[in-house]
Amino acid sequence: MVSFIAEAEMAVAVQEPTTSVDFVAEAVIDVYRAQVAEATHMSLAEFIDSPRSVGSFRAIVAADTHTVEVILDSESPIHDLSEVVWTVATRGWHCNVLVSLDRLGTAHTELRGTPCSLQGWWFEDDSVHFTGHERP
Repeated sequence: MVSFIAEAEMAVAVQEPTTSVDFVAEAVIDVYRAQVAEATHMSLAEFIDSPRSVGSFRAIVAADTHTVEVILDSESPIHDLSEVVWTVATRGWHCNVLVSLDRLGTAHTELRGTPCSLQGWWFEDDSVHFTGHERP
């Protein structure tokens, strides 16, 4: 008599903590969905050749509107985005930089004169809220 022993593959699910950038990215994607527009969540380096210091920044890319929305956390260096903003603009795309509301003033200073828009975000009642678009 021959018996077969099947070994089950074990998969371990690893749950990474959800960050504020994750919540903001999902809220931005939801806005595009509500407008029946496609948008893709990726790292900035997947969209454009960018300096190492900003390549890992999260971005929402909407090809139909030629818009890239870069989401910064509380530690992200804002000034390092200047080169990216200019490169995006020369390619005919618009860059919107999303920062937490408490960093919006700093973003205005750091990105002054660049061809982008700024948008503040904050949490209230367990949801993400956004300011209007502003010019730095």
